[in-house]
Amino acid sequence: MKVMNVPSSILKPGMVIFEDVYNTAGVAILMKGTVIDKWHIEKILINNIDKIRIRLSENDGLYAAKEEIESVYIQENVISFKQKYEIKVDEVTHIIKEIGRGVAVDVHTVNQISRHIIKEFSTLSDVINYLHFIRPMDDYTYSHSLNVSLMSIIIAKWLKLSEAEIDEIATAGLLHDIGKTKISEKLLLKPGKLTSPEFDELKKHPVLGYMMMENVKDATLNMKYAVLMHHEKIDGSGYPVGAVDEDIPLFPKIVAIADIYDAMTSNRSYRNRICPFEVIKNFEMQTFGKLDTRILTVFIKNIANTYIGDFVELNSGEICEIVFINPNRIWQPIVRFGDEFIDLSNDSGNRFIKAIV
Repeated sequence: MKVMNVPSSILKPGMVIFEDVYNTAGVAILMKGTVIDKWHIEKILINNIDKIRIRLSENDGLYAAKEEIESVYIQENVISFKQKYEIKVDEVTHIIKEIGRGVAVDVHTVNQISRHIIKEFSTLSDVINYLHFIRPMDDYTYSHSLNVSLMSIIIAKWLKLSEAEIDEIATAGLLHDIGKTKISEKLLLKPGKLTSPEFDELKKHPVLGYMMMENVKDATLNMKYAVLMHHEKIDGSGYPVGAVDEDIPLFPKIVAIADIYDAMTSNRSYRNRICPFEVIKNFEMQTFGKLDTRILTVFIKNIANTYIGDFVELNSGEICEIVFINPNRIWQPIVRFGDEFIDLSNDSGNRFIKAIV
């Protein structure tokens, strides 16, 4: 017998559930061995469950087609996402350049760019996974703006913000770095560490962006705060004004986490992207006390859970499946290599996740 992680969006009647299925409240909604029907599929989708572990029989056509189904599903959806994503990056580029030239732009036009991408895909984890696969390095400023918007929307949903607030955060994420259009491109694209004077110049972009928000018709105060304060830290060590926790509104706190996560998991001219689990470790070990603790905790827990069932490469070369997220050391989950379960938080070989594959 084999087991297959099947995205909820492609479940079919007749599939057999391998293990009990729980909702976000920890309540079992379907039992192991259940033969799925249309009502079960509807129940799974209503409960926002991304993937279900399905039992495969050697006599089942699904067993023989396992790899083909998985690869075709992933390939088709990544291609579809990439096509829509590239169109949206072009739209972001156009809008940000227009604002940079002093052209008035309607906030509702900006808002729809990233909201459309989220609405067109079945689950938030799908969007996260597809973003991981397509990571471009060209036009980083503009693709980064779209990524931060998408991640800000996802964080806002995890925080259970209202739809109106999610619309606002979508726009805030897209425009958070518009001030960089006033910074030298040579400086922005410099491969390597900036000198102190160069960094001082770069740190002007939040204030420049805040001033440019005057060209965004109907921009809200939340959006403007996100542009101005997304580099502030709750301990007062950020910029441009060195604000502390209680003086930093919710939106810049959300955008700050999305901004750092995307920057670290993206390819740059001077380094390759960093594995999401290494980024999670960095968040836990280095940024608690600098980023909002509540938002960061929600983000780390949820972003890690999106990778359950995915395959990763360890530094030792094994290709393993993530089966359980350790709540005490989220960056060191339990993985499965064949019939062996490896607890990376208690591994004598000091193995760690090198990459998502």
